[in-house]
Amino acid sequence: MTDSSLSSDKFPDVVELNVGGSHFTTCLATLRKYPDSMLATMFSGRHRLARDKDGRYFIDRDGTYFKFVLDFLRSDDLPDIPPNSLEHAYNEAQFYGLEPLMVLLENTPTLSAQKLRQDYLKTFDDFEILLDTLIEEARKPLTKCPYRTTSVKIGLSGIMLQRNFKENEYPTGEGHNCYVTQKAFCIFHPLHTCKKAEVDVFMDCLTLELGRRGFSARGAENNPPQCPWCTKWLHEVVFTWW
Repeated sequence: MTDSSLSSDKFPDVVELNVGGSHFTTCLATLRKYPDSMLATMFSGRHRLARDKDGRYFIDRDGTYFKFVLDFLRSDDLPDIPPNSLEHAYNEAQFYGLEPLMVLLENTPTLSAQKLRQDYLKTFDDFEILLDTLIEEARKPLTKCPYRTTSVKIGLSGIMLQRNFKENEYPTGEGHNCYVTQKAFCIFHPLHTCKKAEVDVFMDCLTLELGRRGFSARGAENNPPQCPWCTKWLHEVVFTWW
């Protein structure tokens, strides 16, 4: 890239672009198609644009996903984007201020399911903090030996139910000696119900979020999985490192 001040208030009808090292050719009208977008602003003539050594206008973004942005600008339709690139394409749509493309991406099954999952996880207290501590705990054994797998026991706490216990059935004193609380490294709470179905949903969401962070993890039940005196469930998160 040379001479970052090179620009002109009169762009050619056909524009050569260098987006993070990837080269594109498109019409000026295509880049200006959505007047409120960043691309339209960049090529409005009001700003100085950098050029590379061959005179192409340079945009310092990952060109891998710019092709999806350009395909949308050319057709106004959702491009054929692989599922594992949808989130990256959405980030680029945000950066370039292309709200119509953002809406189309948000309505894809992959991203709409991801949003629903994240909205669900936001209902749990300090989820992100607990996720960080879970990962940190899973890594601790690796300082002593490069184990292939490590695991962390976690507790899932539901809303306490009113039960009709028989006489002397429930432990005396305040609360009880819950083995889930004893064995769990951290407690995620509260579940919205105490049914196994929601426990399974939560564990699926947890492992998917770990996957988004690049970890290979799965959930596993402990035996017995549920404390007989309350609604806490004991599970294990198993990380595979190599």
